[in-house]
Amino acid sequence: MISAIVVEDEYRARTGLVKMIENLGENYRVLGSAENGYEGMLLARDLKPDVIFADIQMPRVSGLDMIRNLQGTGNDYRFVIISGYADFEYAQQGIRLGVIDYLLKPITISAMRELLEKIEREINEPGDSVEAETEEVPYTPMIREIVNEMKKHYGEKLTLEEFAHTYAVTPEYLSSLFSRQIGCTFVRYLKEIRMAHAKELLCTSKKKIYEIAFEVGYPDVKYFCRIFKNTTGISPKEYVRQCHK
Repeated sequence: MISAIVVEDEYRARTGLVKMIENLGENYRVLGSAENGYEGMLLARDLKPDVIFADIQMPRVSGLDMIRNLQGTGNDYRFVIISGYADFEYAQQGIRLGVIDYLLKPITISAMRELLEKIEREINEPGDSVEAETEEVPYTPMIREIVNEMKKHYGEKLTLEEFAHTYAVTPEYLSSLFSRQIGCTFVRYLKEIRMAHAKELLCTSKKKIYEIAFEVGYPDVKYFCRIFKNTTGISPKEYVRQCHK
């Protein structure tokens, strides 16, 4: 059985999370809940849960400050940040504190189920390499945030090196981690996002090809046309003709 506590200052959100977790099955039990980080620390100290779900912005003691204080107690807590803010700074601080995941509100049942099942596997079926596990698990929210930023800002100049600098890791490490968790390289994933948006614009808008190229992150239209043809097998002009047949 996986035990948890929920630390959230909003009453409806707190009670909703408690019910959501417990409704996912008898393997998951919420030992208690608290409305601020200070009460959360007392609750964690007394109940020693496997997982602590913590909001970031709370009165008296914030979620991040609560996590910092609990890490010095010697207990093996797993922390999950819950927040309504998709903010790089929060994610970065959480990563440095060893947070295992970062859930954005509103939290879906499927997202919660997936997370709890992952935690259950980690507890019941430890990996072959404890060192590797402790190295990679905290970076899951980092990769998620990077992917979100890529999807939001695909039209801007995005580089692996800039993300590595933001998260204080080496480009080599981030490249390896990204490829393992996403299944392809950073460059390829960014290209796929851009090409998907380019296809949609070519079919649904009346914009010029050079305008679409610039919008999806390729200021050089000739380079865009070459990448597009290498990806799809046809030129952007031919793609437009096929869309309007």
